[in-house]
Amino acid sequence: MLYPFKDSVPVYDRKEIMNCFNKHFISSGSLFDSLNPVSAKSGTNPPVYTGQPFNFVPFSVQEVCKALKLLDPRKSPGPDLLDPYFLKLAADFVAEPLTTLFNLTLDTNEIPSVWKSAFVIPLLKGGDPAVLTNYRPISNLSVLAKVLEALVCEQLKEFLHTNAILSEYQSGFRKNHSTITAAIRVVNDITIALDKKQHGASLFIDLSKAFDTVVHCILKLRLFQSGLSERAVAWFSNYLSNRSQCIKSDGLCSNFVTVHNGVPQGSVLGPLLFIIYINNLGLNVPDANLHFYADDTVIYSCGSTLVQAIDSLQKAFFAVQHSLLQLKLVLNADKTKLMLFSKSRNLAQIIPSVTTLEGNKIELVHTYKYLGILIDNSLTFKPHVENLVKNLKLKLRFYFQNKLCFSFNTKKRLVAATFLPVLDYGDILYMNASAQCLRMVDSVYHASLRFITNRKFQTHHCELYSQVGWPALVSRRNSHLYSFIYKAILGLLPSYICSLLAMKHAGRYSLRPHGYLLLSVPLARTELGKRAFVNLAPSAWNKLQKDWKMTEFISLSAFRSKLRILEAKSIICNCFN
Repeated sequence: MLYPFKDSVPVYDRKEIMNCFNKHFISSGSLFDSLNPVSAKSGTNPPVYTGQPFNFVPFSVQEVCKALKLLDPRKSPGPDLLDPYFLKLAADFVAEPLTTLFNLTLDTNEIPSVWKSAFVIPLLKGGDPAVLTNYRPISNLSVLAKVLEALVCEQLKEFLHTNAILSEYQSGFRKNHSTITAAIRVVNDITIALDKKQHGASLFIDLSKAFDTVVHCILKLRLFQSGLSERAVAWFSNYLSNRSQCIKSDGLCSNFVTVHNGVPQGSVLGPLLFIIYINNLGLNVPDANLHFYADDTVIYSCGSTLVQAIDSLQKAFFAVQHSLLQLKLVLNADKTKLMLFSKSRNLAQIIPSVTTLEGNKIELVHTYKYLGILIDNSLTFKPHVENLVKNLKLKLRFYFQNKLCFSFNTKKRLVAATFLPVLDYGDILYMNASAQCLRMVDSVYHASLRFITNRKFQTHHCELYSQVGWPALVSRRNSHLYSFIYKAILGLLPSYICSLLAMKHAGRYSLRPHGYLLLSVPLARTELGKRAFVNLAPSAWNKLQKDWKMTEFISLSAFRSKLRILEAKSIICNCFN
């Protein structure tokens, strides 16, 4: 049983424990004010949108019905006590009255109070379970509120996309964007700099309770500056006001408490509102690049010397910190890390430190987990592969201990659901690791195939591929890379990825034969430079076209069908030919 402390005295009453949790989570919203008793100076406001303002369009019955049918029936009811399973079943019957209800909220700018309340479940992140800061709040909102938010979110996203309002380098919660596209762009830029004999410095910024500390009055101003009409901002003002939450566990509930700051975690609109809130964080940042994935922010700069790169990074960091103060967001200096990238062997020089506005030094690290990818300062991806293999071996140990409980098909589904996604994540980044590292990944993959097939350790890997019907990992990685490249060619990835690739145009002196779809390969000076996405992608694509000889674009689904045929051919053993 968990016994948190209240005024240094352990608490034993279950309801009082839940009230302690609720008070702790609510207090996160005033974190900035508790750390900064003097109000932050308001800085230069971002440019105000001058186009046609955003206004809500009434929802149609078809839109509401579709949103209801997309509900996850496995989710538990929220404070409205409506089960999403039954709402999904009754979508065709309840869509019309719910459409009237949802449109009424747009007309009156009034949202029912139960739709603005949440059941919160504390989730232990790790560490001492008696310490409240070791818990993350998981919110369960009313199901009808989520349906309404989904409809509003679609309209707002369309407006932001059409008018190019969001920062180009914000990858969080946006269509065609992902953690992988963000990581590829950052790694690509640093790799290109090293290839040009430059030096790089990056700062991985961590914010404390970022979503919880959003100030509503600042958010409403940001919404107006982003192009929302006064009427639309009034709806969001009502959406944010008088929100409440309680802790619910084992059938008991704490008291409901009003939430004064923050965007609702677990909501559909929350992440989008946060992105709008920090959208101009990169304004007036000199001589450095920024990339965002929601609140995960990295600043990186390059220079002819390491000192120059760090100096540029420090100036950019100061500018970002001033913007954070204006937004009343709290920098977590302890978890913010500095990493240096250099091919120079003589780093014995005195390297200047990077500091916060208060003068605290940022810790220098050699590896950092950025968006789930362990990046090392040599860009070898060896730490990532080693950690990947370690985690997969733990899974395998459990699999083999219970292998007699599962049939062949069950084991195959188990590995496909829990093992392959771990292998696949970031594979087009870590595919640049050394052959020795990739053999470690192959080894654990082959072990998973032996678990499925019940074959002995000495079984040749090609027999395992054939029996399970899965290709080698190198074929799997290449398929993911080809698919990623083709999506970029079709413009289905962020512009910061698509801009890295250029088609090779046929000309008088062109080497492009018969009008095949080839990409221009930039000059790379080093082996490391050849592994940058801007070089690796066109080289891999042109190699593929030697066999495929594509002369015109096809649909993405047709392209993936061709890749599946290529994977199927790779299952056939050619090791002894």
